[in-house]
Amino acid sequence: MSLSRLQQPRYLQQCPSPLSPSIPLPCSFSFRVSPYSQRQRRLRFGGHTSSVAVCCSLSQQQQSQILSSVTNGSTVSDRKEIRLGLPSKGRMAADTLDLLKDCQLSVKHVNPRQYVAEIPQLTNVEVWFQRPKDIVRKLLSGDLDLGIVGFDTFSEFGLGNEDLIIVHDALGYGECRLSIAIPKYGIFENINSLRELAQMPQWTTEKPLRVATGFSHLGPKFMKDNGFTHVTFSTADGALEAAPAMGIADAILDLVSSGTTLKENNLKEIEGGVVLESQAVLVATRKSLIQREDVRDITKEILERFEAHLRAVGQFTVTANMRGSSTEEVAARVLSQPSLSGLQGPTVSPVFCKRDGEVVPDFYAIVICVPKKALYESVQQLREIGGSGVLISPLTYIFEEVTPRWQDLLLKLEL
Repeated sequence: MSLSRLQQPRYLQQCPSPLSPSIPLPCSFSFRVSPYSQRQRRLRFGGHTSSVAVCCSLSQQQQSQILSSVTNGSTVSDRKEIRLGLPSKGRMAADTLDLLKDCQLSVKHVNPRQYVAEIPQLTNVEVWFQRPKDIVRKLLSGDLDLGIVGFDTFSEFGLGNEDLIIVHDALGYGECRLSIAIPKYGIFENINSLRELAQMPQWTTEKPLRVATGFSHLGPKFMKDNGFTHVTFSTADGALEAAPAMGIADAILDLVSSGTTLKENNLKEIEGGVVLESQAVLVATRKSLIQREDVRDITKEILERFEAHLRAVGQFTVTANMRGSSTEEVAARVLSQPSLSGLQGPTVSPVFCKRDGEVVPDFYAIVICVPKKALYESVQQLREIGGSGVLISPLTYIFEEVTPRWQDLLLKLEL
């Protein structure tokens, strides 16, 4: 359909529809484009927006397929660019940008009002800022190839779809848990486990347990799996902690980080009430990874950068000079200390100096990798066995010969 026809104030088109020649439509189908319609869909064509009202005898599912063919014109097979979805707002968005920056993949976002950006280090990659749940949905629809979301969002809106695949399951931020919480008072005062909650005689067909949650998929599934037969759910977003006090719910199912907000609202978590542990994950579509080699290449680069950086977090390089008779003798001395083994063992190399006109090894340089929590102890042990001139520097990356998660991904894809 041409843009000029969409911009007309009122237009009636009879079948067959030019929306998508691949979709057969019954001859009773018609649609109307009107900027004044109450039942309208916002469509974007070439930077312009029009309102589409569907007035036809097709089922809702058929209408959705037709509208999808207009709004989602690009598919995995015909789209050339690689699309990465990132959270658009909140702490998750800030932490995601920080991780990318730490991996030398800074996002170039010229206009903060725009939802599209780029990563100059990654060729042909578009960054799209979206709500986390929309990232999952657009991965499912094929409009995105990769995305970063919380595991809770992935589980809730991914609905177990096999086309979604987790590339990295522990990006190290956004940690929380999806958990059941109940009041500390009243009939719940002595209830401390999910099993006790399920066995309370108060829950009947007429008066079921009322749970307020924003997780309408995970919540019912979890309660059913744990033997709850009399339970209802009310969908709500934000400030769920007030629901029991207001009398509109008996319990809540929500994300918990520290638990402070629950305590301040006289709520408590119970044993067995954790649905899942969550943190940020890198997700891709199986279809994109299998069909497009360029998507696999970009995914591998992002994954290797993430793996190398996260492996190096909290690790330090310690270098010291030490006198000794040989590299073997110095290495034996170093390895006699429990905190000086490094990743695979110490690197020992001669330090040459000029003595009486001859170049001779006077010292040996020791290089080891030490975690932050053992840093001071390691320095002390080095000094005790003759180490001097100790230098310490933080690590940025630790690249392995093979990235384990990439190998796991190839196995999942059967490539």
